[in-house]
Amino acid sequence: MFSGSVICFIVGYQSGLSGLIYPATFLAVLPITALLLVRLRRRRLEVVRTFSPRAVSAGSVAQVTLAVRNLSASSSGAATWVDNLPWAPGTAGPGTLPALLGSLPGRVPKGALTAMRYSVRPPARGIFKIGPLDVEYFDPFSLASGSSSLGGIQSLSVIPAFVPLGEGGPTILAGDGSARLVQRRTSGSDDDLMTREYRSGDALRRVHWRATARHGELMVRQEEPRTYPEARLLIDTRGAGYPDGWAELGGSDSGSGSFEWAVRMLASLGVHLHKAGFLVQVLETGPAQVAPLGDANGATGSELSFLVSLAGIHRTSPAQQPQGVAAETRPENLPGPIFAIVSEPEPATLDWIVAQRRPFELAIAFVIGRRSSNTFTTLSEAGWTCVPIRETDDPALAWASIPRFSAGAAQ
Repeated sequence: MFSGSVICFIVGYQSGLSGLIYPATFLAVLPITALLLVRLRRRRLEVVRTFSPRAVSAGSVAQVTLAVRNLSASSSGAATWVDNLPWAPGTAGPGTLPALLGSLPGRVPKGALTAMRYSVRPPARGIFKIGPLDVEYFDPFSLASGSSSLGGIQSLSVIPAFVPLGEGGPTILAGDGSARLVQRRTSGSDDDLMTREYRSGDALRRVHWRATARHGELMVRQEEPRTYPEARLLIDTRGAGYPDGWAELGGSDSGSGSFEWAVRMLASLGVHLHKAGFLVQVLETGPAQVAPLGDANGATGSELSFLVSLAGIHRTSPAQQPQGVAAETRPENLPGPIFAIVSEPEPATLDWIVAQRRPFELAIAFVIGRRSSNTFTTLSEAGWTCVPIRETDDPALAWASIPRFSAGAAQ
């Protein structure tokens, strides 16, 4: 356009056709005007990004909603947008951002708001940074363009792709599918444990006459304290225990197929036992990273917080100290099974894992690797039921295969 303006100006000046000077001037001013319009009318937009579901499992589809509001008093024209993603192809879109009316503080007309949606399918678990939203806009003549990065960056938690374990596995559940209740009696007679003093409003049918005669005052029956048995899940999180792990050139932890299987099995097993009513405790050979799960009938933890914590779990470096005292934090010494998920832990770590099994306790280890490995042999000789695992195995199949390998367990 500038070249056309120059040509018109030269021809008009040399030929004496003054009429060509006007289009030459127009052609010269128009691009400058377009640049000024783009420069002076930058987009002032508020972008709120939400995810549904809030935590998506790896390989599943999540919907991203972009709520956009015009913060300027003047209207904004149509634009195009792309949202930045941390995996291929690198962006979502492009899409069309419609023209928006202006808004004033305390007064936001309907036309000043809009929402765009798109879907993502995260390929792996992790905590990924989504954004910012890149917006490209043009002047009314489409001669100049401008761009803005809006909305900042938000984190999307991608949890492991856990699977329902279903029927099979060890016989540790009651017939109704729930964990058996354990009645707690510590000391004293049965009457003392089952009664308390009468209080106003107590039904007379609850009066315990034998205890009343012994204490000389009205005593009523009360429910015995009950709790659910404990199940302990042990996962080796130390990097040295996964020889197939590799790191990027920058030194950051990049991945390990065996560790990813271990995390997926931990998620599947934790949710399965939690739904069955067990009080689930997670032990880690490295510093604690996993949120508490607790039992399905209490407020000691939740499945969502447990799974979200697994989105960011990583292999720890040798310099980081192991959990160490976890074996001493068993609540109330309640009976229950222990499950370990390991590959090739270091000798000291393996000794610590072996010591977590109490005498005559059901102990099952999912060993990622060969049956002839030192880990498999050591745990088997210590009374653990060991199930050999390949990285491609389905966790549900591994769970259902436990009875096949339980015959050789000691004690």
